Amino acid sequence: MEHRDLIKDEIEQLSKVLGKILSDLLGLKSNGQIEQGISITNSQLKTNLNIDIEDLLTLSKDEMKKQLVEQKMAVGHFEILAKYLKEIGESKMSNDGITAKSFLTRSLELLDLEDEVSNTLSFERYGLKSKIETMLQHCGRNDNQ
Repeated sequence: MEHRDLIKDEIEQLSKVLGKILSDLLGLKSNGQIEQGISITNSQLKTNLNIDIEDLLTLSKDEMKKQLVEQKMAVGHFEILAKYLKEIGESKMSNDGITAKSFLTRSLELLDLEDEVSNTLSFERYGLKSKIETMLQHCGRNDNQ
């Protein structure tokens, strides 16, 4: 029983760290400091959770899932990370469509993993997926111009 409580505590702590990282990025974004926010939050992810965003983008979907599950990501965590990547992708849309596409695509994959891991469908997640797909369509149009 105590072992289960330790795992539960670890998962809750991970949720808090991920939530704070996303919140920090959104705060800096609202102050017009998105690039600084990305740098700081990527560093926090690497230091606190051993998640390297650049490496995460290069993995296949299955490799990404395996790595994140090994790091004790659980229900809710994939969605938080997906929102984080969506924010980065959105910030890159105006000046780097290819990079934006990478972040947005990975964000969609994380939302799919959240559906799979949670074994539930969420209207909020569905709406977020739709928004990301629309953003990806805009990236595609910008690449052709």
